[in-house]
Amino acid sequence: MKHSQKLLVASAVLAGIAAIPLTAQNLPPNFGTPQGTNALAASAGFVDILGIKLGMPAEQALALLKSSYPASKITLQRTGDYEAAWHTVEQQNPRHQWVFQIDVVPTDVSGDTIAVALSLPPSKQVVTSVSRSIFFKEPVAVENIVAGLRKKYGKESYGVDYSMGGLIGIFDGSSKQFLWVYDLQGNQVKPDAVTARATNCLLSAFPRTEQQGLSASGIYETNNLKDHPCSLLVVLNATIQIEGSSQGIAGKAQGFSVTAVDWPLASSGANALYAFLDEGARDDAAKQAADAKKRGGDVKY
Repeated sequence: MKHSQKLLVASAVLAGIAAIPLTAQNLPPNFGTPQGTNALAASAGFVDILGIKLGMPAEQALALLKSSYPASKITLQRTGDYEAAWHTVEQQNPRHQWVFQIDVVPTDVSGDTIAVALSLPPSKQVVTSVSRSIFFKEPVAVENIVAGLRKKYGKESYGVDYSMGGLIGIFDGSSKQFLWVYDLQGNQVKPDAVTARATNCLLSAFPRTEQQGLSASGIYETNNLKDHPCSLLVVLNATIQIEGSSQGIAGKAQGFSVTAVDWPLASSGANALYAFLDEGARDDAAKQAADAKKRGGDVKY
């Protein structure tokens, strides 16, 4: 029996989100279409992690990872058959199973663990986010990690000196948090809505579009973006795990992780996907209705 399901979109869990004004006027041109998504990807390469740039074509990112990590295990995470979004499929069609994430797992515990999230068709498949984590065999000075991050990305937008509502130390606890926030042109920014509650941009996960069925809801939907303070921003989050306790950038680091997310690119691509699936569902329903009209002429009453 044919059935409909829900399209589930896994994303960062952001508690206590503060509103930021969002209107059609400040959305990028053609937002939520393949053309608009491709245009966002073309201008997204100003942030990278280990050479993996936001907006980079999926094939190029995979080739770079294979070249850089020949001894690591590289896994391609795939969606289900997209036609299952609007009817039951007896057999999965490999051509309908898109890669939505590339995972790199090291053979050495001190190696890099990497996850690269991709946009899905009908837009070009490009990198929407990239995450890297590493644990050190021997502790490293926190100040050395911070110096390396600042050398590559510049001074952070928010760091261990950030305070919210008179509360200090939110970014300076058992782990050290740092945020770099950019607009779509690559300019580092500190919007009021983000500054008031920068904790909402901390990334415990990153956008990943998993096609599990059909729905018109989710954090990526345009009318929901107004509740996401980073919805039109590119955000890079670094978390340094420290040994013991220390203030500021003193002390020793056991490891660190860095995640970069192009939220507009991820959101636009997801909306283009929703539109594609909706169109497929409408076409399938129309075909079912047309087929039904062809049947029944020989039924006895």
